[in-house]
Amino acid sequence: MNRSSRQQPCPCCGRNANGNCRWSDDLILCFQGDRFAPPSDLEIGDTITIDGEPWALLRRDGGFSGMAAVFRPHKPRQPGEKDYSRRPRPNQKLLSLQAKRSQWADAIEQFHDAFQLAWNIPDFYSCTPDQLKAAEQVINDAQARGAALRSHLRQIWREHPGLDQLHRLRIDSQLKSLAYIAEHFRYFQINELATSRPAAVDLAGDGDGGSCFTAMNKGDGFHQLSVLGEVGDPGAVSERHESGS
Repeated sequence: MNRSSRQQPCPCCGRNANGNCRWSDDLILCFQGDRFAPPSDLEIGDTITIDGEPWALLRRDGGFSGMAAVFRPHKPRQPGEKDYSRRPRPNQKLLSLQAKRSQWADAIEQFHDAFQLAWNIPDFYSCTPDQLKAAEQVINDAQARGAALRSHLRQIWREHPGLDQLHRLRIDSQLKSLAYIAEHFRYFQINELATSRPAAVDLAGDGDGGSCFTAMNKGDGFHQLSVLGEVGDPGAVSERHESGS
């Protein structure tokens, strides 16, 4: 089946941020998130025109996560044929559970995106002062989202097995990696920026490439990062980083 991506958005909702929507020639599984979703006023049995063809909404609890709207090509009923497509509306408890699942799924997606930005930050030692500022903001944002999500994970996995199956292992790995990234950045601040030469030396010096550290001493320092979990020995952090590079 095709998956939504930047190269091929979902034909139903236009999702292009991830691969949560899937489709083939005779089936569309459109994930119902906060940013991308099929029209909310569609009822079971209603049709929507996609690429010039009518597609009928069969259900709203499809897919592994139970949050996908299921569409099939619409086939007009023959005279006298019964309509089996319409179903009773789900009760309020189910609607509430689905709404919560949608909110958690969107929060998880946002954390995945924030982690990816933190994972892709440049090597600290080659960064300009502006890049270091941006790196700190990216790490702080990812940590804030991770901390907010982490306090609810047990509840999410318990109430939404589909999300557990899709995301638990990935999030566990991302939280550990994010803690290491933040720990390494803190080590860099303490052991590199704190020991760089004073600004006055660089201003009167020979311009040997210390501009990154000079700017730090002019008042562009960073706030210390809070790390998920305890911070280990800085030397051990450096050793782990070098062996893993």
